[in-house]
Parts: sequence; structure tokens; C-alpha cells
Amino acid sequence: MPTIEHSDRVTRIFGEWPSFHDAEVVRLVLDRSGSEGPTLEVQIHVFAATSEVDATGHYVLKNHTLVTLQVTEVALEKMQWFNNQNVLFDLVIVDIDPAAHEGRRLRVELSSPTGWRQLSTANEQLFLM
Repeated sequence: MPTIEHSDRVTRIFGEWPSFHDAEVVRLVLDRSGSEGPTLEVQIHVFAATSEVDATGHYVLKNHTLVTLQVTEVALEKMQWFNNQNVLFDLVIVDIDPAAHEGRRLRVELSSPTGWRQLSTANEQLFLM
């Protein structure tokens, strides 16, 4: 996975980089202003599922955290089905070949079992706010 600036803020809470499985996107901001070109800011409610079961029969969740990921110089390829519940199947961040992607070197994909999906590419590094 590419370097994510300030990722230690998340790994200190979870002990490792979380999977983002069953996390929920609660906010998306696309902004074309500023010196870093178009940016995408994604706020995600992340938690750790445990093997413990509570009195109601539900798994105990811990470390509830809002993680804000920002992608600079972004090109949004696709976004669909963003709605009132945007649970993630996963968050994928990979290096891509800049020559084949108009100079962009990162691909960020958020996918959902409910059909919601967002794909983007970026020139700059990702960082957590």
C-alpha cells in the first residue's frame, strides 16, 4: 500500500491499519479550490469488531473513530449510489502507472456491498487529517 501521511494516528488506535470492512462513509467533500488542485476528503466511521457477544447477541465493537482521508490533485472517475447508509466492503489504495493514467500515480477505491462505489486517481500522496 502506498504511504499515507499521518497513518500512525490510526494505527495507534487500532494497533494496525484497519481493514475498513463494515466502516461507513459519513461525509464526502470535493473541492476544486486551493493550491493542491481538486481534493477529495472522505470521512469514515471506523471500528474494530471483536469476537465478544453482548447480552443482545450482537458482536461488541470497539475503538469507534472518525477517520478523515484526503486525496490531493484528484480525478474522480466514478461515484454512484451515495445515500443515507454507505457501508464499505473495503478501502483499496494502490500505486498505478503514471504513464497510463495521465500522470496520476495512486488509485483509491471505496466499494460497498450495497452498490455504493467511488473510484478516483491522484497525483499526490494521501494523508489523514
